[in-house]
Amino acid sequence: MDVLEQYKKAWGNQPRETYQIAPEEIPKIAQSKSSSIVKWIFVIGLLEFVFMIGSNLMIDTSKQEKILEELGINSIVQSLQFLTLPVMVYFLYLFYRNYQNISVTDNTHKLMHQIIKTRRTVQYYVLFNLSYIVFISITMTVAMLLDPQGGYQSTPDWLIIVVMLVVTVVTLLLFWLFYQLLYGLLLKKLHRNYKEIVH
Repeated sequence: MDVLEQYKKAWGNQPRETYQIAPEEIPKIAQSKSSSIVKWIFVIGLLEFVFMIGSNLMIDTSKQEKILEELGINSIVQSLQFLTLPVMVYFLYLFYRNYQNISVTDNTHKLMHQIIKTRRTVQYYVLFNLSYIVFISITMTVAMLLDPQGGYQSTPDWLIIVVMLVVTVVTLLLFWLFYQLLYGLLLKKLHRNYKEIVH
């Protein structure tokens, strides 16, 4: 059972003079819990960023680059990967700023606003990453259909589209489940804190 719910039941069963924690302390409890949750969101985002950079540096991607080069889109993909770095850094900055704002706020209305803002930031972050996967998939599909090297000309266009569609859907599903596991549970707890403050 949630800690805040336990406090509420305790208040309902005790006279006012025996309260150990006053009802007005609820926002402070919610603030402390929310601050911890948002800190974990920032830490997970930072670890994800470090893992992404580390994997690009340590994993040999020469074979993938050769395939992309044959399709004529290696420079496009590399440019997109380079452009995603500042976007990722910006989201990390937003995560950290949300953590800082929730940690120092002493106003219930501001706390509620920060919780909503944090949830929206995470949702935009997940949407950006999933959209990136879709864009890369579309780019590769078009490149395979046009195929300047002729390696895919013997493959029917419909088969290329179907295979790439299946690969894209499976990839999106795996990443969506991954983000639900990492961020979804934290967002649910954050939303629960918001509901506790509202009620």
